[in-house]
Amino acid sequence: MSELKVVFCTDGIFPHQVGGMQRHSRLLLESLSALDVDLTVIHPHEGVQVFNDELQIREFAIKAIDKKKNYLKESKAYSKRVYDVLKELHENTIIYNQGFAVWYGIEEFSERVITNPHGLEPFQAITRQDRLKSVPFQLVFKKIFKKSRLTVSLGGHLTTILMTILPQDKITILPNAVNEKEGHSFKKRPESQEKICLFFLARFAKNKGIHILMKAIEELNTEGYQDKLVFKLGGTGPLFARYKEESRPDNVALLGFVSDEELIQLYKEADVFVFPTLFEGMPTVVLEAMSNYLPIIVSDTGATGELVARENGFIIEPDNVASLKAAILEYLDLSAEEKDQMSNNSFVKCMDNFTWEATARKHLDVFNAIYKELTVVANKN
Repeated sequence: MSELKVVFCTDGIFPHQVGGMQRHSRLLLESLSALDVDLTVIHPHEGVQVFNDELQIREFAIKAIDKKKNYLKESKAYSKRVYDVLKELHENTIIYNQGFAVWYGIEEFSERVITNPHGLEPFQAITRQDRLKSVPFQLVFKKIFKKSRLTVSLGGHLTTILMTILPQDKITILPNAVNEKEGHSFKKRPESQEKICLFFLARFAKNKGIHILMKAIEELNTEGYQDKLVFKLGGTGPLFARYKEESRPDNVALLGFVSDEELIQLYKEADVFVFPTLFEGMPTVVLEAMSNYLPIIVSDTGATGELVARENGFIIEPDNVASLKAAILEYLDLSAEEKDQMSNNSFVKCMDNFTWEATARKHLDVFNAIYKELTVVANKN
């Protein structure tokens, strides 16, 4: 059994709870289980064994958050239940905190807590109303950050945000990831290609920029590009019914919920992935598109600049229809060879830098560094 012991504290594990952080918990733990580390996870799935026995991940299930009640109050109560388990574990166990899971009593573990806040959404609110709603969440996060040994940034603008709160030596950059894929051939685009297919996949909500995309489509069609551009929009959400009920041009398909099987085919049919989000962490949906050889058009927010450069796509200004249109038209004007090169660059960049195997090893390096610090302190005492 490894001397390095790590306990993951999370409010849910995919698929028992759906969300980016919950999926991150599962995939990172599964990847770390192949390395030299003794893993424990505290989660809210009572009566369920989340991980297979062969992964050798010890599980502690506790009472879940009541989503019908105040989220922050429930999160603090949940963190108290997490605290009660942590008190029983070895004093040199490293604690990996997802979001608010380690909050109550965090000062007792400060020297061994790594906090991953993921997208830092409370610090990226755009409207005045959203900024006001975010204040309590910001205050809690700042307390947790300052009491943690390290806080995780996914990179890019998220690091800049954290550096306004923490010294640089309390920040570590650990990106999101996708499962590794072997290279495969992608469709070659004929020189005479008359249409390109742009694929969007996200919640139909304002923060994902769906209104920006719809406005760009409207203007591009008015300007004479309707016969050259096809838009396939996947996902549901608060704005989906509105757009479904409205009349829309023939070159726009609203797909609704997309199954995994349908998604595979959509990636094959698409030429480029478009994601004009208003704020973000390091969106897994962009990484998935890259792993399927798609060039990317994405807003410059969160850590998207770590994923996309001119070699594999276009970074656009958030909340800017003109910037989105310009990127689409620039892609349209590329030669078939240039489009193929951009596709290949996306795949290679993703596989070289953002696989779960690579990210797990980066985490392991951080865990070992903290364990070494704890060992030195213990020997002095």
